[in-house]
Amino acid sequence: MPKLLGISGSPVKKSNTDRLIELILKNSGEDYELIKLSDYDLNPCQACLGCASDNVCKQDDEWSEVAPKIKEADGFVIGGYAPYNAIDARTKILMERMYSMRHQKVMNQGKPAVAVAVGMKGMGSVENAVNQIATFAEMEQMNLLGTVMADGNVTCLSCGYGEECEVSALPMLFGEDCEITDDKFTSIEEQDEVTDKAKELAQKFRSEL
Repeated sequence: MPKLLGISGSPVKKSNTDRLIELILKNSGEDYELIKLSDYDLNPCQACLGCASDNVCKQDDEWSEVAPKIKEADGFVIGGYAPYNAIDARTKILMERMYSMRHQKVMNQGKPAVAVAVGMKGMGSVENAVNQIATFAEMEQMNLLGTVMADGNVTCLSCGYGEECEVSALPMLFGEDCEITDDKFTSIEEQDEVTDKAKELAQKFRSEL
């Protein structure tokens, strides 16, 4: 039976990013595994080209645990979040390190993939992030089935200083004198358009695998 691999760049336990990825995986009806990049010690690509002849990265880190999962997968749901108007560092490292699989063989060519991103509402950063993942998938010649974006929770809600910090994003999002209450937090389960799109993309895997 085909197997999908979900890859999350979020370090937060059971984050919106994680749950959105898993929603797609579960609704695909396929076997799947979800991994969090924060569980692995991964370095950026060193541009040494040691992988050019055999598609094996020569860095001594935990990529050796991640790479076999990618090679064995029949499709991907890749998701990250959007700090500073760009994709997060761990997801960027994933994309760089998967370059080792590109030389000569284009090892992930034709595999169906969905790009996922979560970010602060109304900032445009989440669109930038999901486009980065989508562009990566297309450059690796994967079969991009689509993208899905969701609103996340700004860190100012959880840092402990959001109500008084001079550079807090809360006044911009919720108005001056904002108080942090439960209703300020959002989850993907509350975003009907997002969950509907996720389930729609999940069904596409069935026709591609």
